[in-house]
Amino acid sequence: MIPKRYLIATLFIAAMLVILAVVQAPKSAREGGAFTTAAPTTLVLESFETIAEFRLQDGWAPRFQGALDPDQPEPWPFSGGFGAPWEPASPYLADQGLALNGPGGRSEVVLWRGLEWRHYRFDAPMCSARLDPGKGNRLLVTLMLGPSRFETRLLEVPEGRVLWACDSGPWSRFSWDGKAVFLGLKAPTPEGSILITALPIDGYPPASSLAPWDEADLPPAPKGWPLKADQLWDDGEDLPGARVLVPWTDDSRMWFPRHDRLWISGGGNWSLWALQVDGWHRLGAGVGILDAHPPCSMGRISPSPGESAERFLSSLQDVDWHSVPVDVAAWPAFDPAWTWLSDQAATSAWDTRWGRSGDPLPPERQREVLTKSFNPEWRVSSGLRDSVR
Repeated sequence: MIPKRYLIATLFIAAMLVILAVVQAPKSAREGGAFTTAAPTTLVLESFETIAEFRLQDGWAPRFQGALDPDQPEPWPFSGGFGAPWEPASPYLADQGLALNGPGGRSEVVLWRGLEWRHYRFDAPMCSARLDPGKGNRLLVTLMLGPSRFETRLLEVPEGRVLWACDSGPWSRFSWDGKAVFLGLKAPTPEGSILITALPIDGYPPASSLAPWDEADLPPAPKGWPLKADQLWDDGEDLPGARVLVPWTDDSRMWFPRHDRLWISGGGNWSLWALQVDGWHRLGAGVGILDAHPPCSMGRISPSPGESAERFLSSLQDVDWHSVPVDVAAWPAFDPAWTWLSDQAATSAWDTRWGRSGDPLPPERQREVLTKSFNPEWRVSSGLRDSVR
């Protein structure tokens, strides 16, 4: 027979465990409880492991000062883009690091490589920083050396060796295929123009040239337009490689899908440029507004006599427009955050969907959980540092 005192002790312990479970169960593990809050996600936030963290010092922040890409309507921060090669210059380099501007005109790029933070420091503020979209072993930075002086450098990572550096304008980026670098410099004359050049990642730049605008079946250059290199201003002459001077207005946009293709839209007109042995030449030009569908195709909207505009699609490397059926839903407003899965489906970095209902991507629910879980931390940190918001 079991002594009565053992039975009483066992029942007492069981009762205490029940009380403890009732008290602790409603609390999540973050609050010290034993219950894991169910989240409508495939992965619960608490299951993620922190691999590394980087603490910012006072005066340092992941932002660019006065950075305005020529194909973006607003300076950073611009709504959209997560590591895509067609996005604006973002301080966040995909999921591998970030770029920081600090006090005294200093700046640095911090990358997580080989289970440690690698630092690439500069004695000038940064306008942009990008990793190449291919292997991620090239770092492209543009520095502001003075009020109107800029320098672009291509570095090898993780070694940090400078492959080349040249005077440039404030804009630089990789082509979508990662084989070339595009540099842009605003021209002082003629007014409303921009000088563009493309330099290869590997090998030597092509011989210096300037686009002649001499295609027989296309409209000529605007009157008084520089067509020879010796007609450029001093900084324009110093820009290396094959150059092209194009009109540029507030509504202009450009896309650089390949190392030898450049699409430009502005002022109600569009053009496609191809880099050939002797420099840049136009493959096509016309009336309309371009609307890129990266990385699939190029869209064009043309005015029509009726109420609705006509829409066309073309491949990125040639001019082969084909009409879009009228019953296809209107394309989403232009934003670099959009990635097109096909001609009939697209999604953005913010999980906005467009196109057919049979979207292969599962519905996104992680954002709701992130917002709910970290709302207190967000309120506290945004109150302490103005740069957080």
